[in-house]
Order: sequence, then structure tokens, then C-alpha cells
Amino acid sequence: MNPSARVRRVLGGASDADRGLSPVVGKTLELGIGVLFVALLTATFFGGLVPEYRSTVGAELGDRALVAAGDRLETTVPSERFGRVDRRVRVRFPRTIRGDTYRIVAARDSGDPVLRLVHPHPSIGGRLRLTIPHRASISGSWTSSSPSRVIISVTDESLTIRLLDGGADVGTDASASVSARNRSEWSP
Repeated sequence: MNPSARVRRVLGGASDADRGLSPVVGKTLELGIGVLFVALLTATFFGGLVPEYRSTVGAELGDRALVAAGDRLETTVPSERFGRVDRRVRVRFPRTIRGDTYRIVAARDSGDPVLRLVHPHPSIGGRLRLTIPHRASISGSWTSSSPSRVIISVTDESLTIRLLDGGADVGTDASASVSARNRSEWSP
């Protein structure tokens, strides 16, 4: 046996076969560290950052949809000087917010007419006070998953505003004979 081989064996030196294996082991360790890093980033984003971002974006989109619906409703209601008006207006919303359907409900809050956004996620919702005549009677709701419309009837004695979904039957309503010039359409 060669004296230098004996020294390597006694001192624990690497053989030629072992030296050929070192780059493979090094690259495998580098690859493992890279995969671990990507897995850690993915868990961080999808475990904490992405759901928080979805809720923030959903709340902002809900606020915008509510304000746009309120604006559309307020501009559709005629001023006090009209004697008799029947008007039907179609209203469109985003179909979902944060992946779920939602409703916009008309109500009165301390005597003021309001629109409320009702969503299954607790961080998404809202309330908007409407600037319409106080004598107005407002009722109904809109669901984001179906075509929505508002029907407004003004007589000398009353102002009625009804929010209806597309599936609701309005054929018996007096406003069904609205002329084409009183119809309008809005999409956000």
C-alpha cells in the first residue's frame, strides 16, 4: 500500500470517490434550503397576509358599492316639485365581495332613510344615510346575485321607493308602464 494512502486513511482524508460526491451533496443542501425558504414564504402569505388583504379590499369594495348605490338612488328620486312620477331604474353591483354574495337593505334609522350593506364576513358592511325627502317611504332590499331595480312612485300625497330583486314580480305595479326616457342603467 502506498504510504500516502495509509496516511490519508489514518487521518481520515477523503478518497477520490468521496471528492466526486461533495458537489452533489452541496447542491442538494442548497436546493433543500431554497425549498424550505419558499415554503416558509408561502405559509406566511397565505396564513396571515393574504386573508387580511382580502378583508381590507373587500371592505373597500363594499363601501364603494354602498356609496354608488346610494348615489344612484338619490339621483333617481325626483325633487319635490314633481306632481306625479313613476320610474323604474335597473341597478348593477359587483356579484361578490370577498367571494360571497351580499345584500343592500333599505331601512329607517332614527327616522332617517338609510342603506345597509349586509355581508357574511364580519369586517365587511356599512350604513349610508340617504339624502332624500323625509316623507319618502323606503323599503325592500337588493341581492348582489340577481338583477336589481328600484321603483319610485310620486303622487301629491306620497313618495314611495321600493328596492326589488330581478326575480320579484313587478308586473302589477303602476310603474311597469314607465316610458323609455325614464329608464336608466348604472354599473359601477
